[in-house]
Amino acid sequence: MSRRPRPLDPNDGPLQAFAYELRCLRQEAGNPTYRALAATAGFSATTLSDAAGGMRKPTLEVTLAYVGACRGDVKLWEKRWYALDRRLAGTAGADAQVRPSARDQPDARVQPSRVQGPRIVSAVIGPTEASAEERGPVVDALPEHGFGPEPVDGEESSAPRPRWWWPRAWLPALGFALVLGLTGLLVVWQRAAGGTDTDAVSGCPASPAGGTTFHGTTYAGDTRVRSGATRGASVIGDIPPGCKVHFVGFCIGDVVMDYTGGTPDARWFELSGGGMVSSATVHGNPPAGSKPDVCPGGLPAPVSISLTVSQHPTDPDGLDLHATGSYLGIVGFAAYFSDSGQAVPAPRWHQLGLTDVGPEGFTVPWHLAKRTADQGPIRLAAVACLGGDGPTDVVDALALPPAAVPTQARPVPLGEGERSAAAQTACRYPTK
Repeated sequence: MSRRPRPLDPNDGPLQAFAYELRCLRQEAGNPTYRALAATAGFSATTLSDAAGGMRKPTLEVTLAYVGACRGDVKLWEKRWYALDRRLAGTAGADAQVRPSARDQPDARVQPSRVQGPRIVSAVIGPTEASAEERGPVVDALPEHGFGPEPVDGEESSAPRPRWWWPRAWLPALGFALVLGLTGLLVVWQRAAGGTDTDAVSGCPASPAGGTTFHGTTYAGDTRVRSGATRGASVIGDIPPGCKVHFVGFCIGDVVMDYTGGTPDARWFELSGGGMVSSATVHGNPPAGSKPDVCPGGLPAPVSISLTVSQHPTDPDGLDLHATGSYLGIVGFAAYFSDSGQAVPAPRWHQLGLTDVGPEGFTVPWHLAKRTADQGPIRLAAVACLGGDGPTDVVDALALPPAAVPTQARPVPLGEGERSAAAQTACRYPTK
């Protein structure tokens, strides 16, 4: 008998979003059974199922074992775990929901860092804001002998459904009538809730009568329209995938992970008919040079940024770039040097990383190649970004001496053109 997973909505909160992403990772790995994952991860099938159950926060060790068994990016998920830990620690009453069980207590040596600063919601959410059904069922395949897979926590068996006695000829007509009825109810509900007007056939927002600033196309999976620029704002509508949507402006809000670009994004787009949509769920950006507006649940724009450099603790040729400042949500880092280490070709700006806040704050490691260190002083820049291809003019730069001694890095002024080039490079969508 097949099984169905316990329903899980990533919009219910950060813990549910984290568990939902773990289920998606397992699905992308081919939906291995939890017993198969347990053989690789070194934890029981029940413990691994609990990690993706959305009822309590898994330990860091269990999370990384789960991700490794699914062939996921362990370093990325370590950052996501710390971000989840910080957000849950700041939520009233969260301790009662996320207290780990005795069987998967974390190692006492693993203590998450606490990063103080403005409210930042890190990217531990789904690739889009799609429902679980849009990503496909996350269930174990049936073994060849016909028995159901081993029951594990977080999933429950489904009873067999009786056959309908109705003639099959009735089913298409019934289905068509049901679709029309639900479509009509959706349109009425969205208008009553204050959402945008929609096309009754496609479900896409209707073209606005007035002027708009820019437009974008929704990703696969329904895009949630919210009353404000936060994950916790009430949902006032849904937009199907592939819709061309018009916007009148944007503001800064909760950081959401853009699944297609794999980068964090703090921009929220304002629909012409009201409501906010996360930029991470839409193809398209505001025009270059656009300034953020004020919106419900919005955050202030970045004000200041300061760059420091330190020696990497384990890599003798490595550096750690750190950024601090006011109202930072995302930071991009860039370095100016020649690819060959010589005068030709001419030096240019190289992106070193685009990151939201992690366990060590805004930090990016960089392995300094010998030929890079030999070419003379290297300029480094940290830029406050709003997302991929969303630079701001909040920039700080240092000059690293030829010997690449971090303690000798000194502030360096950047001309207007160089400052713009550094910002665009540091905040661009990373190339694969």
